[in-house]
Amino acid sequence: MPAAQVELRRIADLAAEARAQGLAWLTPAERERLRAITAPARQAAFLAGHWQARARVAQWLGLAPHRIEWATEAQGRPRLCLAGEALPLHVSLSHSGDWLALVLAEVPVGIDLELPRRARDWSALAAFTFAPEECARLAEAGASMRKALFHRLWALKEAHAKRSGRGLGVRAARALCARPAAAAFADAWTWDIGAGALALAGAPGVQVQWLAWEWADPPAAPAGWHYVGPHARGRD
Repeated sequence: MPAAQVELRRIADLAAEARAQGLAWLTPAERERLRAITAPARQAAFLAGHWQARARVAQWLGLAPHRIEWATEAQGRPRLCLAGEALPLHVSLSHSGDWLALVLAEVPVGIDLELPRRARDWSALAAFTFAPEECARLAEAGASMRKALFHRLWALKEAHAKRSGRGLGVRAARALCARPAAAAFADAWTWDIGAGALALAGAPGVQVQWLAWEWADPPAAPAGWHYVGPHARGRD
């Protein structure tokens, strides 16, 4: 069965590791992007993700991280290469607040981390971007659970968009629905993180391997989900 290596780490720690390597490991295109970023927090997140993705691929393949190159597909999805050739591994990154989530797998994957910072009208937001079935599920949830459920469902949509490479427009978000699923049928998984959520979109049978989890509480067993709707299978 395909494996997906996942980690949740503090951006500050990873950015410090990245800066300790100098910047020669960045491609010219990456250095241009880094120069264009003016906010220190965004610079740290950029360095943390691009370095850690290299480090994990290098560890998987038994290579030096500096040999791994970062490329971006036409749809914006990242791919890692060696000597100009795309590697048979897929990577996805997400950052929220002080945290970075990363997944590396042999099959297309997408990851999304949502850590809310302020109160919103979750039902109104859902009416604009959720499928009717998801809106009904949110309306049925108690007030104390609505915020967490909203972020769980939204993270699932973002993770699917990253896995497919299509992006996430309002029409596609409304058409895509995530339903709870038994482990054998799940092609996505969520972990609650406080009032936020981490979502991973993959394929049925993917074995999740946690490499690092630095949140205060250990990861609980994930909830399984299955995507339905016209865009559920990503590139089909």
